[in-house]
Amino acid sequence: MLTGLWNVGIKVPDLERELKFHRDLGNEIVIDETFTVDGVDYRIPLVKMGDKYQHIGERMVYEDELGLELSYGPVHLVYLSDDFDNDVATCIQAGAVAIREPIEISAGFGDRKVAFFKAPGGWIFEIAKIYAHRVPEVV
Repeated sequence: MLTGLWNVGIKVPDLERELKFHRDLGNEIVIDETFTVDGVDYRIPLVKMGDKYQHIGERMVYEDELGLELSYGPVHLVYLSDDFDNDVATCIQAGAVAIREPIEISAGFGDRKVAFFKAPGGWIFEIAKIYAHRVPEVV
């Protein structure tokens, strides 16, 4: 079952400028690291903003699979799952299209399995099953 919204993925043209903006707003940069997916490095800092997180980056890990360049701004929502395989099947049965095969990622935010989808309306979302969580809860 999908248990809640964890973060929003946001594509930006200038990561350093965006990080400065968040610092000036008083938002906490929780993690700023680079991780590798399929041999490609992605720098996607995690920003705590209010009661949610934002993963911001200049390129998203699923962008090549879409066959187009995403516009700047919100690009995907991340939902937590407590039954990953069932949630993936339910999303597909409901009409979502898988963007790529599920992958396991280990980075400063923790260890997790993720899958990316495009909903019938065209918006993109991710399902994440967290194995080890290394990010403080947002209060």
